Amino acid sequence: MNRNPKEKFARIDIRVKPKDKEKIKRIAEKCNLPVSEYIVQRALGYEPRTVLPDAFFDFYNKLCELCNTAGFTPETESKLLSFIDEIHSELLLPKKETMKQIKSRIEVSDKWLPPDSGLSKTG
Repeated sequence: MNRNPKEKFARIDIRVKPKDKEKIKRIAEKCNLPVSEYIVQRALGYEPRTVLPDAFFDFYNKLCELCNTAGFTPETESKLLSFIDEIHSELLLPKKETMKQIKSRIEVSDKWLPPDSGLSKTG
């Protein structure tokens, strides 16, 4: 998610239970993100990834080096590069849910329900 450094930010305040706040905070830390950035990404449909261990990055870098230095046939090199791109996309980049996926997670009732307070249509 690219942001313009000169862009001003708007503030959104939310209320959560203390146990939910701690859970959100722990998950954001695992993703190496501030809580606010984690919440923004989730609200916009992204699935931030947890930070992978250094061993993964060592393996990933060695795989890239192998691709650059080994004498592969063009077909084999193309397959290896495609595999490296797939690893990168699946494990490192945040995924974004489609609207269909978001809608499938939200239970939508076909019936209109009156608000918990205030005037109802029958009142």
